[in-house]
Amino acid sequence: MKNIIIALGLVISASALVGCEESLDTYAGENGIYFDTRYEESEMQNDTIDVHWGLKKSDVTSQKLTLIVKLFGNTSPVDRRFSIRVETDPGDEKAAEQGVDYVMPPLEYVMEAGKAETPIEIEVLRRPDLKDNARRFRINLVESDELKFHFTRAVGFVNADGTTETRPIDLQRVIRIDESFPMPVWWDHRGEPYFGTWSQTKASLICDVMEIDREDWIAKATLTAGYLKFCGAFMKRWLDEQNALNPDNPILDEDGEPMKMGIESDR
Repeated sequence: MKNIIIALGLVISASALVGCEESLDTYAGENGIYFDTRYEESEMQNDTIDVHWGLKKSDVTSQKLTLIVKLFGNTSPVDRRFSIRVETDPGDEKAAEQGVDYVMPPLEYVMEAGKAETPIEIEVLRRPDLKDNARRFRINLVESDELKFHFTRAVGFVNADGTTETRPIDLQRVIRIDESFPMPVWWDHRGEPYFGTWSQTKASLICDVMEIDREDWIAKATLTAGYLKFCGAFMKRWLDEQNALNPDNPILDEDGEPMKMGIESDR
């Protein structure tokens, strides 16, 4: 889970790198496994998959990711087994916890006869304090006698002493979990008049109350200026009503002060 600085070319087993035709013919019978280099229709540039819970409604506390394990080599008329490890780095202050940040998946899998890939389903959980405590864990493939490591890409990284090394990336997937909910690019000129100063807490509440899909919320032009104006006025009334019902427990923003909408919504 170290910082990646450069992407390198493909790394294959030593037998595959030998240039003679005889070595290539020998290697054709070998079989291996690796994680698909694409995730959600995009080519991965490293080994990390980000789970941004901030893009989900506040009451969504579980979601599933599907990692695809690909076959390197030939399909087989019989099932072939392999396994995975779920782990974190010793001493990692952001280490995810089983049962809090994820559900332990099965550790044994099968590359079925005639198939060239198989899915691994990972369930991730949303801890209440995730905003201040981003988490991560790693899924490692474990090679077997039938399915070894013959293919992966590699990246370079910087060690603590400043030296650089390379490591394979398609034999593992790091799942990085946070509560990130970025400020939309339109907020400064279209949002602030109606919603006031940006905060993730405020944006999350607006989306929950107005039932706005959070990915639509951060899109450049999905929500019109007229709709944003309506949302600002609605939220102003909603906050006033909630605070009137609970005067001793007003709805607070991230700064600890009562949440407010923008000046255009106060009119």
